[in-house]
Amino acid sequence: MGQSTPIQPLDATSHLFLVGQSKAGFWVARDLEGKSEGIFRDKKDAVRFALFEGGHPNAVMLSPNAVEPSFGLGVR
Repeated sequence: MGQSTPIQPLDATSHLFLVGQSKAGFWVARDLEGKSEGIFRDKKDAVRFALFEGGHPNAVMLSPNAVEPSFGLGVR
């Protein structure tokens, strides 16, 4: 059997990102604290951005619902 890696807790410099597709078809990666956001053409790039900006392998949550860009207005 393979050995699983335990989930590591987030530290103070880590951010949680919500990644999902907008109603217009773009992929949005948005920091839940409203500090960082990116709009992308594909899911792979949105997840890559969120992992890099989040600073932690567990920093990304994929949303089954539409995620609309906040355009710097924070989480809505």
